[in-house]
Amino acid sequence: MSLQDQSTPVIERDLFIGNEWRPSADGRSQSLVNPATEEEFGRVALASSADVDAAVRAARTAFDEGPWPRLSVKERADYMLALADDIERHADAIAEVVTAETGLVLGAARGNPLAFAGLLRYYASLADSTELHEVRTGLTGATAHIEKRPVGVVAAIVPWNAPLGLAAFKLPPALLAGCTIIMKPSDFSPLSAGYVADAALKVGLPTGVINVLTAGPEQSQELVSHPGVDKVTFTGSTGVGRAIAAAAAPTLKQVTLELGGKSPAVILPDADLDRIVYTLTINVCNNNGAVCTNPSRLIVPESRKDEIVGALAASFARVTVGDPTDPDVTVGPMINKAHYERVLGFFETARQEGATFAVGGDRAPGFGKGYYVLPTIITDVTPDSRVAQEEIFGPVTAVLTYRDEDEDEDEAIRLANDTEFGLNAAVFSSDEQHALEVARRIHSGTVSINNGITIDLGVPFGGVKQSGYGRELGPEGLDAFYNTHAIFLDGEPVVTL
Repeated sequence: MSLQDQSTPVIERDLFIGNEWRPSADGRSQSLVNPATEEEFGRVALASSADVDAAVRAARTAFDEGPWPRLSVKERADYMLALADDIERHADAIAEVVTAETGLVLGAARGNPLAFAGLLRYYASLADSTELHEVRTGLTGATAHIEKRPVGVVAAIVPWNAPLGLAAFKLPPALLAGCTIIMKPSDFSPLSAGYVADAALKVGLPTGVINVLTAGPEQSQELVSHPGVDKVTFTGSTGVGRAIAAAAAPTLKQVTLELGGKSPAVILPDADLDRIVYTLTINVCNNNGAVCTNPSRLIVPESRKDEIVGALAASFARVTVGDPTDPDVTVGPMINKAHYERVLGFFETARQEGATFAVGGDRAPGFGKGYYVLPTIITDVTPDSRVAQEEIFGPVTAVLTYRDEDEDEDEAIRLANDTEFGLNAAVFSSDEQHALEVARRIHSGTVSINNGITIDLGVPFGGVKQSGYGRELGPEGLDAFYNTHAIFLDGEPVVTL
């Protein structure tokens, strides 16, 4: 049955604390609106300050006194594999909920539980190769036991654009390391997180290992600054990331921040047109354009601007916008009215700044309800304009040009680096070795060659500059949830002069 059918019952979720579902201590809750229909489809409890304390206490007790950190890595991996099996069994139901809360088309929504299960399995597979203990002889001849131990209680703060997909970057490595977790989903997309709690109960995860809180800004701030939390891992906007870093600073919590992006796609003069059109149409429009790695700045040689922009505009015009439960639709609605109006506001700003539109630039026609915008290419953009510098978070890209008479890409690289962000980038060229040389000159955590976005579970992911710090995915993502300790067995007394 389509989620557009208003006979679908309202979904309700409480808070999950210490392996129990419970309402908010002060009775607060929040309704959730389907962005495709503008109708209420769910309701979720909102944590009070007392609930934040209770969740931290449950996670703290589970870490300090419970069995989880004291299990072997292999035993924890077995629980994780059981969690993965349960999440996969409910992938279709989870996808429907993700679609209702985010507006993502069902294919993209289904990728959320599959990514979560996939990363549970990936990190479980590292159990046999994870070395937690090393005996080392130091430079003084002293013998030291070098040990990795779990960092402790983790606050995992997850954004709305891929609620379980991005939770997967955080919970699986934290679980394998032996940490306990308070998962705080976005209050725009909290319901899918409930399936993680359901799975924790079904597989018998020890009490307090996973807790799930939906919270507003004040209680989220309390969670981040709580003295019982040892680490914060956050994916979201740069502005919120700065606030989290500041709130965590007084207690010197460890922090991993994966923040915003304004990712350049540098198109060199010899790039293949079909490859450009195919990959960038997918990359810009995927996930309704709400992707922090979205190639949202196309840096195009002047001599090929009309050719490239014309072909891309024709491709964007063929992208189907509509009901996210329709399997033939590629782009669904923006997540809520405020974000929809923000994206439309960028279109108006672009016009005021003198830009033009090769395609799109408006609300998608033909919808009486829902927050639909057209896939958009903005042209005649200056490097310092808002649409070239600020993250839009929709199916939108802006075109900048560079002179290429002498095939000198210095200007293109300068434009690519002319941003406060440094999360992702791309280089398109038929000469892979040359593209690699250009990629090494771009200040970004990730660069893809002949593809707008490449993410691999086994390869570290994260940003530089205002796109954050720390790394997720790969073995590096696991290391982020360990502290390293040294125990000396011998050695000479240290003399201070």
